[in-house]
Amino acid sequence: MKNLLISLLASFPLLLAACSPSGPEEPPTPTIDSSQYAPGNTTVVYECNERLFARSQVFKKIEAYLPTLRQMQVDMLWLMPVHPRGQVNSVGSPYCVKNYRQCDPAFGSLDDFRALVDAAHACGMRVMLDWVANHTALDHPWYLTHPEWYTEPEGDEKGWKDVAPLDYEQAVVCDTMLAEMLFWVREYDVDGFRCDYAHGAPEAFWQHAIETLKAAKPSLIMLAETSKTSYYKAGFDWLYSWNYLSAIQKLFKNGKEVPSLMRTSRNEYSSTPDGKERLRYVTTHDASSENAPSEFYKTAQAELAAACLTYFLGGVPMIYSSQEIGYLSKINFFDYNVLKFDSANAVTKQWIELMRAYENTSLQRGGKLEDFSTDEVALFTRTNNDLMMLVAVNCSKEAKEVVVPDWFSGQDVTNAITRQGEHLDERVRLEAYGYAVYTR
Repeated sequence: MKNLLISLLASFPLLLAACSPSGPEEPPTPTIDSSQYAPGNTTVVYECNERLFARSQVFKKIEAYLPTLRQMQVDMLWLMPVHPRGQVNSVGSPYCVKNYRQCDPAFGSLDDFRALVDAAHACGMRVMLDWVANHTALDHPWYLTHPEWYTEPEGDEKGWKDVAPLDYEQAVVCDTMLAEMLFWVREYDVDGFRCDYAHGAPEAFWQHAIETLKAAKPSLIMLAETSKTSYYKAGFDWLYSWNYLSAIQKLFKNGKEVPSLMRTSRNEYSSTPDGKERLRYVTTHDASSENAPSEFYKTAQAELAAACLTYFLGGVPMIYSSQEIGYLSKINFFDYNVLKFDSANAVTKQWIELMRAYENTSLQRGGKLEDFSTDEVALFTRTNNDLMMLVAVNCSKEAKEVVVPDWFSGQDVTNAITRQGEHLDERVRLEAYGYAVYTR
């Protein structure tokens, strides 16, 4: 378990005891979440869109990037589908799998994949594969040799014409899909699966599959792309946080939505059993494909503020490749869009600082949360015995000043970015999209 509380940053300098022209925002009566949560999360996930790194020898390029990911405290590398894409009726989707036991030749060979997994393990990272269980490409060998394994001759229930859905009423389909997943666990030592459109396959299949997979590797992590909480009972460890994503996007687009966001966060966790988790993020490959992140987060600084708020509220933090270099444009994940991950970048430095602080401040769901937020500033504390954390995030494009809770006012605290001691007065000023986390 990682250390509980250090402090965090202000990516813009914090000015203490300064008055804004309109005066400080007084904190409301706190909302208290007194439930004693499970111990804090200890995983940071990086969703890796391979087509952003190179057009060939992609696994080697990602392998060379692992040290930067470790600087960001990433310890779970989620690879978007590594398999060859189908060509029949193709729209270029990586979620149109032609063969579950092969790699896209542009990414590299199976040996290159093994080298990437070994390198990740050597630097303390686990590897999660994106897995598409509910359908295959129309030129997958199964579709050609066992068309009776499918429920539709062509196209699935969502209208995707490049894939056909599998029939999980047939035991042979369940057994064969499970064997494909076991192949990657036993032969390539992968550490988990992010199951695309998980509710496209029945819970009974997942329950048996997860029991078998975890018998082969008990530490395996299973992430379901669904918010249906019944999938926890099927054995999944983590579910998505779609409601939270909508709320954080709305907040940073429209402003003055902090109380609504905090309610959404509490409501999601009210249905999350002890020992289970939610994946938390401010964008994903789907979200960045549908809308440019800049539509919600006008600047890289705003996206950092959103990430700080999101991660310290709880859950399993996920960083989507491109965020750490401040790329805010729309990304079609079907296509190659090679970015400069290895160039000097001030935003990357800020992400490293943020995640380093997160690594040392793992009171994510632990203890009691008290919410002092205003309409535009998220302000909350977490306490666990003698350990205390104060998080302040300005969610607006204007500087704000807030009154800190009594038990931090006038106290000596630690700032995690500088890792230096500071003295807090009764008010703290946050620049536009500024953020800070203190501990005492």
